[in-house]
Amino acid sequence: MNNFSAIATVGMSDVERFVDAEYPAQLGLESPAAWITTDFARRAPLVIEHDVKVDDALYMMKKAHVKAKLVVDAQNRFLGIVSASDLQSHKVLMQATSKSIPRSEITVRDVMTDKAHLHGFAYQELENASIGDVLYTLQELGEQHVLLLDKSMQSLRGMISAADIARALHIPIDITQRAHSFAEVFHVLKSA
Repeated sequence: MNNFSAIATVGMSDVERFVDAEYPAQLGLESPAAWITTDFARRAPLVIEHDVKVDDALYMMKKAHVKAKLVVDAQNRFLGIVSASDLQSHKVLMQATSKSIPRSEITVRDVMTDKAHLHGFAYQELENASIGDVLYTLQELGEQHVLLLDKSMQSLRGMISAADIARALHIPIDITQRAHSFAEVFHVLKSA
C-alpha cells in the first residue's frame, strides 16, 4: 500500500443539493437509446464460462443480482448468452433427458442461447435510435436482449436488455420469446 495516498475529504453538513444528472431523471420512449446501453468500453461485460454447471451458474447470478451473462469459452471467445430463466427452465431437464445424464451435470453451454440465434445491430445505430426503437426491435425479435456490434473492430461492444428498459422507464415489459427449435415448440404445445 506504499504507492497510494489518502485523498483529502470535506464535510457534508452544508450540502443540500445534487449535481444535475447527465441524463434526465425521467426517461421516456423518445429518449436516446444510448442512455440505457451497457457499453463494454465503459464497463466490462458480465461473463460466465460455458462449462459451469447450471446450479453453480444460477447461484453466481443470484449472488451478483444479475439476470443474464454472456457465455465465453476458456479463451474468452463469445459463445452466446444465458439468463437466470434459462438456468431454471425446462431446457435443463430436456438436456438431462436427451443426454441421459443427471440434471446436476448440465452446463451453461447446454441451456444457453447460442450466438447464432442472437440478434444485434451496429453500435453506431444508437446515434439515431430511441429507447422506443430498441423496445420495438426487441418485441419484433421476441428477444430479451439485443447486442451491439462495433463494426470497425468486429467486436461485441455492448448490450441492451428489456430488463434495462423496464428498470429505466419504471414500466413492466413482457416480451414473448420465440422458439429456436422444434423441441422448444413441442414443449410449449405439450404444456398447453
